[in-house]
Amino acid sequence: MERFRELWGIEATILIDDTGAFAEQLDIRGVPTNVLVDADGTVAEIGASELDELERAVNRLVGRDG
Repeated sequence: MERFRELWGIEATILIDDTGAFAEQLDIRGVPTNVLVDADGTVAEIGASELDELERAVNRLVGRDG
């Protein structure tokens, strides 16, 4: 996971769902899956996997729509 974090420059918390309980709650079928959660703990985005798609989703989440 650390290599993935470094590769993508991720500084946020990364959840490793060892038991699959979180994935089951969100009905996630494929792994790995990106799940973006806002500051209130609400799931804001599920599945953005392409770099440009993920970047747009993160920008929306942090209020950088430009």
